[in-house]
Amino acid sequence: MTDEILQRIWQALDEATTQGTGFTRGFLGTLGNQGGPRIRAVILRRFERSPARIFFATHARAAKVAEIRQNPQVALTLHDNDRSVQLRIEGTASAVHDDAERQRAWKALADHSLYASTLVPGEIWPGSDESRDLATAFCRFAWTRIELERLDWLDLAVDPHQRWQFWRDADSWRGQRIVP
Repeated sequence: MTDEILQRIWQALDEATTQGTGFTRGFLGTLGNQGGPRIRAVILRRFERSPARIFFATHARAAKVAEIRQNPQVALTLHDNDRSVQLRIEGTASAVHDDAERQRAWKALADHSLYASTLVPGEIWPGSDESRDLATAFCRFAWTRIELERLDWLDLAVDPHQRWQFWRDADSWRGQRIVP
């Protein structure tokens, strides 16, 4: 049963990044540079099963980039309301610096307007939107990877409810059923 649940997790992550599901948007938790927790929505863009990792795009000057650089341990919560399933992920995040990989990710994105603004996300609004430069947008694009280390799967669609925990052990995954 452990392998079956782990396969369901991999399939759900793959579908989230290829088809769009309830797991496509998750909530990323980081440790803020002032020491408190920070949570924000991210859109999962790619999943790789081996090694298990997920990717999302963000603005290179967004606070989460600096927070990840300072403390790469992150948590991500995904919830698929249609399937009544929650997946909590813990892992290590990092920026992807390989230009070829960043270019592939950039080309896969449909809209680059988020990166056209030369303004810094989270700063005080200057009163106009005039500082946009689509020609240099790629330099403001950050491709971020999370190496999956721990998983917590809660399925509320079955009776009785089921909850499973998994953790990466060297090159394999181990898991066990736990009380919901």
